[in-house]
Amino acid sequence: MLLSALAPGDQAPARARSLAEVSPQRDLSPCLDYIWQTYFADIPRVNEVQIAYCQPWKRRLGLIRLSEESGITFIGINLLLQHELVPEQVLLITIAHELAHYAHGFGSPLPRRYRHPHAYNVVNDELDRRGLHEARRLCDEWIDNQWFAFYDMAQQSGWIEARGRPQRR
Repeated sequence: MLLSALAPGDQAPARARSLAEVSPQRDLSPCLDYIWQTYFADIPRVNEVQIAYCQPWKRRLGLIRLSEESGITFIGINLLLQHELVPEQVLLITIAHELAHYAHGFGSPLPRRYRHPHAYNVVNDELDRRGLHEARRLCDEWIDNQWFAFYDMAQQSGWIEARGRPQRR
């Protein structure tokens, strides 16, 4: 909801304190809706957007793509971000990162604003401008210091196999 679209006396929706309040099991659709409404309310959802957990990639947290045939945007999130040991800021920032791409016209029918999706640090600037600087800092810190050890632990413990690898699209 855009703040300018509020009728007199209406109040903007309150932000949840955490994604855990939005979806305790880290279900992605409610997380996407919350992040879009809270941080990207000015960006129109001009096509169908689907989100699902994907491969437990070692070097990728998420992806976004637009199907030329169906016109559907797909956001894929690393399966490991569902694990309770991953700070929720990592899931928050990963989804917000993909929505920044959507807003910039990558993986969406919106006009492309830049030649390259990460040119000139545009994604981080977008997230910071939308009030996500501290969450992004915490996410980057955890990724830099914990990700590879966490990945190895998840693989060795059998957590990935216990969750079942998602179907490829």
